[in-house]
Amino acid sequence: MSSPEHILRSFGRLALSAPSEAAGRAAAGATSRAADIASRSGLAAADALLRSEFLEELADRVLDSPAAERLVARVIQGPLFDEAVARLLESEDLWLLIDTIARSPTVTDAIGRQGVGFADQFAGAVRERTLDADDRLEVAVRGLLRRRRRRRRPEPATADGAGP
Repeated sequence: MSSPEHILRSFGRLALSAPSEAAGRAAAGATSRAADIASRSGLAAADALLRSEFLEELADRVLDSPAAERLVARVIQGPLFDEAVARLLESEDLWLLIDTIARSPTVTDAIGRQGVGFADQFAGAVRERTLDADDRLEVAVRGLLRRRRRRRRPEPATADGAGP
């Protein structure tokens, strides 16, 4: 059995702990409400900032700065960029996108026009080179023929004075 002293001590502890527990719960509730209010206020401030021209002007200044150029150069030269490219190349979605783009009418028409243009350009280059080669060959042949005529020696005359 419990002694009267023991009962009084337990009741005293309970009486003392109840207000502190209530105060703790109140403090926790107040902290939670304060965090909620701060969170909503922060989101409202972020929304206002996003709607303002200030953010746009700030972004323009940052992106036009030499520091942004240095940052981009570091990212491109670093392992992070290589890893991102490797992951992108391994992605099935990328290849589906490329296939879709390659089959689009706009791309196939452009390739067709470029192919015809390239074929015309190639034919023109071949034509020019053929004409140049023909001219060189003609000059070479004429030069050889002229040289042979100039270098011909008179053939020895026969006994009757006629040539062979």
